[in-house]
Amino acid sequence: MKDIATKSTTNYILEKYDLYPKKKYGQNFLIDNNVIENIVEAAEINQKDFVIEIGPGLGTLTSKLVEKAGKVIAIELDKKMLQILNDRFALYDNFSLINQDVLKVDLNNLIQQENTQNYTVKIVANLPYYITTPIIMKLLEEKLNIDSITVMVQKEVAERMQAGPGSKDYGALSLAVQYYADPYIVANVPPNCFMPRPNVGSAVIR
Repeated sequence: MKDIATKSTTNYILEKYDLYPKKKYGQNFLIDNNVIENIVEAAEINQKDFVIEIGPGLGTLTSKLVEKAGKVIAIELDKKMLQILNDRFALYDNFSLINQDVLKVDLNNLIQQENTQNYTVKIVANLPYYITTPIIMKLLEEKLNIDSITVMVQKEVAERMQAGPGSKDYGALSLAVQYYADPYIVANVPPNCFMPRPNVGSAVIR
């Protein structure tokens, strides 16, 4: 599959489908293949994994997930992205797409219904930064039968998630996340890895 994690290819696809990045959905498209590889490697994806991807967008990360995982379900809110995703992954029998707001999806029910092979369940995403915390807390508080969560978030948020007691970044988010999980930052990602370029740094946290 053609790699779209470049500025030129991303621009071509946006023009082809008459699209543009929407601020209201927090859309910043990854244009660095090394970051994609880092996310997939950090999540340790293999053929016995059932992956739920949140906010696939143009399918840049999805293209690696469908090649590595046993099954991938992508949850995308933006209806404009559906045709791109369906066009790109129609031939993959391990891929399906849900057009919903992930905050309204019954993930426990989704896993029970769709994980028919009893695969290991993993969450992978390049999260929209404006709703990162609500999504993370939903994933943790619903006590899903999942192995891991590997996500790209704003760097400051990632640092707060893994901060220890007594540090300047330690707070309510640190306490909440660490009650359920053992978070650690996998990699820092500079703004130039995205299009459009965000005003903040990012980080991959598992």
